Amino acid sequence: MKKENKILIFRTSITQRRDIKRIGELLAEFPQIDKWNVDFEDWEKILRIECRDISALEISEVLRNNHIFATELE
Repeated sequence: MKKENKILIFRTSITQRRDIKRIGELLAEFPQIDKWNVDFEDWEKILRIECRDISALEISEVLRNNHIFATELE
């Protein structure tokens, strides 16, 4: 049975475009992540992730360990 895809949305502490490249390198480690993007125009620098079998907590911890803070939005 195929796992359910979900969309996780985070407010982030990104300040520079090079942070987006760093996030890409971190998220590339997870085959459960299908697609992601950052809305750099939004003041909250929204990170949107399409994934399966991974929790928002796991993602925010990986980012936090790399000095990028991400808070899941409900």
